[in-house]
Amino acid sequence: MSRYVAKFKDCNAGLAAVEFSVALPLLLVVLLGFFELDRYVTMTRKLENTANSIAEMLTQSQSGTISDLDVAFARDATMVLFPTVLADAARKGVAWSNDIQISMSSIVFGKTNPNCSSNCAYNAQVAWSSGGLGVSRPCNRLLDAVDDTQGPSRTSLPRDAFGPVPLIAVDLSFDYTPLFAASFMPSLTIKRSAFMQPRYTLGAAYLKYAPVAGSVSLVTTCPGY
Repeated sequence: MSRYVAKFKDCNAGLAAVEFSVALPLLLVVLLGFFELDRYVTMTRKLENTANSIAEMLTQSQSGTISDLDVAFARDATMVLFPTVLADAARKGVAWSNDIQISMSSIVFGKTNPNCSSNCAYNAQVAWSSGGLGVSRPCNRLLDAVDDTQGPSRTSLPRDAFGPVPLIAVDLSFDYTPLFAASFMPSLTIKRSAFMQPRYTLGAAYLKYAPVAGSVSLVTTCPGY
C-alpha cells in the first residue's frame, strides 16, 4: 500500500488541467475587464467628438440666431454621430432620446468691473438653454469658473473659457452600462462638454434664440435675453 501511495504523490498526470481550471475564471474576468475598459474609453471619445460636432453645427449659423429647427436637427444628429445610443436604448427598452441627456446653451460674458479697459475679469451667465428640467443650464445665476481638470457641470465653465466673446456650450451625459458585467458592475455616467465661439458674429454679439411660429419650443430663454 505504501508503494501505491508514494506513486500517487509523485504522479503529475492531470496537474496542468487542474491548474488551468483554477486559473480560467480569473483569466476570463481579466479579459472581460479589459474589454469593458476599452469599450468605455471608446464611448468616452465618441461622446466627446459628438459634443464637438454638435457645437460646430450650431456655431455655423450665419443669421445670428438659433431656431427650434436648428436645435432639433443638432439633437437628432446624435443618432448619426453617436450610434451606440440606438443599440443601448434598444437593449434597455427605452427611446434613444431618454438614454442620453443633451443640452445646448448660449453663454454670454460681462465684465466684473464695467470700467475695466484691459486684462479684465469676466463673469458668465446663460442667455438660453435647451434640454429641459435638470438637463439645461440654469438661468439667473453666474456660472462658476473651475479648473479644466474638473468634470463638466451645468453650473460651471472651464476657467480658460471666460472672456469677452460669447460661446455655444453643448453638454452630453450618457450612462455607460457594461455589456458582459452588468450583473456585478454598476453603470458609469460619462459627461462631456464642448465650448465654441460663434463663427459669424462680431464682438460680444451672441447667437440669439429665434422661436418658430407654431412649433413647440425646445429652448428656455433667460430673462433679459
